[in-house]
Amino acid sequence: MDKRSQLEKRLDAVIGKPLYYCSSCLRGVSVTPTGGEPVIKRTCGEDCGYEIIAPRKAIAVGEGGMNFKDKVKLSYWQVAAALTGRCV
Repeated sequence: MDKRSQLEKRLDAVIGKPLYYCSSCLRGVSVTPTGGEPVIKRTCGEDCGYEIIAPRKAIAVGEGGMNFKDKVKLSYWQVAAALTGRCV
């Protein structure tokens, strides 16, 4: 049951999925960490009980640490995610 607008579908295709999104309607979800339970605000409605998906990327690093190329790639992912709110 995809409830995304055409703009949201285009952003997902071009930039990437939101950092958190509903598994049912595929719309973005705002998750704010707190000391205990996180505060969750859904655009699909508060009564939605479906799970929240959080796509992530990772780079495996051995004992020697990251090489320069991987450090730059990781920094790019972090900055892009912070600016767009999407998993780039």
